[in-house]
Amino acid sequence: MKTGAQLRADFLAATGGSFVFDALDELEDIYFFVKDAERRFVYYNRSFGTLMWHEHDELLGLRDEEISPEYLVEKYRRDDEEVINNGTRIVNMTELVHNLDGSYDWFITNKFPVYDTAGEIVGVAGVTRNITKRMSSTKQFVALAPAVELMLKEFSRPLRVEDLAQTVALSPSQFNRQFKKRFGVTPHNYLRQVRMMAASNLLTTTELPISDIATQCGFSDQSHLTHDFSAKRGMSPRQYRERFSGSAQQPGLKLVV
Repeated sequence: MKTGAQLRADFLAATGGSFVFDALDELEDIYFFVKDAERRFVYYNRSFGTLMWHEHDELLGLRDEEISPEYLVEKYRRDDEEVINNGTRIVNMTELVHNLDGSYDWFITNKFPVYDTAGEIVGVAGVTRNITKRMSSTKQFVALAPAVELMLKEFSRPLRVEDLAQTVALSPSQFNRQFKKRFGVTPHNYLRQVRMMAASNLLTTTELPISDIATQCGFSDQSHLTHDFSAKRGMSPRQYRERFSGSAQQPGLKLVV
């Protein structure tokens, strides 16, 4: 008698798996893509094409360098190579997105390696979801939604773990455990990630003084921002602005890295 895994393998072999791609095209709020080992797009569902402002098969065979601004490509390349070269799974990476109408949404992305039948990594696949839209309906977020929403909307002000835990009626220790279980990072590191992305966005899309950006993004002062930014990005906020500010205006998905 065949095992479940054997039945699945036989069915996929018989159908070519094409029905899977048809099903993915029907997912309006889940954005899925696959790149080969050279980081060229070899598949993406309809929703991802729309998110990237492209239709049909226009992205197939292209790399991020050909369709996205430089300041985003650096991030995409780093993440993709980590997955392809090391087999790393990138889990629940939070990203800020500029919508076509100029508004902002928060997305969460997972990337994982794609293996061939010999067990060798031949590419990277990714799934991106809109947190803003799914916060109230996705099991992963429902229990902690008030705390996550507070971080995404109020990151400019001081937020203690005690304050976040109170929004979901948990003790700080319980909240820390539950949050790390669902998001893979502590609330403190998640908040730092949100603030860093917000600062990156303002540096590349505005001419605000860096001291003002620090304040607006929840850093105690410019020195605090410079220290954290240099440690995370490998360059100072000023260097980041000089390198990437012009590229932020190019077409493509406006993910803040």
